[in-house]
Amino acid sequence: MLKFCFSIFFTFSILSSLLAQISIEIEQDSDRNVLFYAINPTKIPYSVVMNFSQLQNMSTAVGGNVTAIASPGRSKVATLKPTLAGQGTNYRYSYSFAKGNVYGKTKIDPVYLIPVSEGTRVKAILNNNISKTLKKEEGYETYVGVSFIFDKPTSIVAPRKGVIAEMKMDYTTQKENLNFSADENYIEIYHEDGTITKLMVLKPSSEKVEVGDLVLPGQVLAESGGENYLQGPHLRMVNQRTVKDGLDKFKYSYYPVVFTTDVGNLEIKELSDFTVTHPLEVVTLELNKKELKNFQSGK
Repeated sequence: MLKFCFSIFFTFSILSSLLAQISIEIEQDSDRNVLFYAINPTKIPYSVVMNFSQLQNMSTAVGGNVTAIASPGRSKVATLKPTLAGQGTNYRYSYSFAKGNVYGKTKIDPVYLIPVSEGTRVKAILNNNISKTLKKEEGYETYVGVSFIFDKPTSIVAPRKGVIAEMKMDYTTQKENLNFSADENYIEIYHEDGTITKLMVLKPSSEKVEVGDLVLPGQVLAESGGENYLQGPHLRMVNQRTVKDGLDKFKYSYYPVVFTTDVGNLEIKELSDFTVTHPLEVVTLELNKKELKNFQSGK
């Protein structure tokens, strides 16, 4: 029996992103209310926690910690109101943020396409967190996504409808027989339910999309990589949601999803072998009326 081991490392506690800084602007209105606005330069929402460690004659509607969503652009995330008219005021605050919508909810039970070209024969195997491989007793989650292994390079497609949130496609290496690289090329997709899909091990400079693009299930995103890995050509996929980590921080929680396969819809729990299929009912599951009409007309 063939055995595959994929080691992959994730940092779970997020204080702030180095790639896309969320900044705060402060204004005061005519009623002496202090308004806090998040400036989000990205194409997707971020979750923000405002932590007010000191409030003198000021209050918020929900106490000293305010959780809000920073939409792309400029959005109000907190308001401080004077408690007593005519008295002095003072405040001190800090903030943290994470990619995605902590309040995101799904309107449906999403089903994911295996994100490679239809008709491709793939082996699917659960990834193994490198922290667990190194036998660290704490600091890792057991589930860190799925890898799809195939015999030859293929196209990588969107598993669900979403917006391209981030990508890195400039990594090249001459090394052979790799098992893992922290510099792997990747594309991230933000979904309407606030979650993110990350697709890794992609051919450099093969992207067919740009950050901010809306992509539909089955749409080609890039070409696969991994020919210089021990496992050969493959794709790594992980799904994450933003959750609170205490009162004033966030972390990413990684979770399994349901895939459509030639043997039905299922969660991958062990080494499996499938022929990739992209059923019409899954491709169109999340499309709105306009998208569905365009899809049916072949646009």
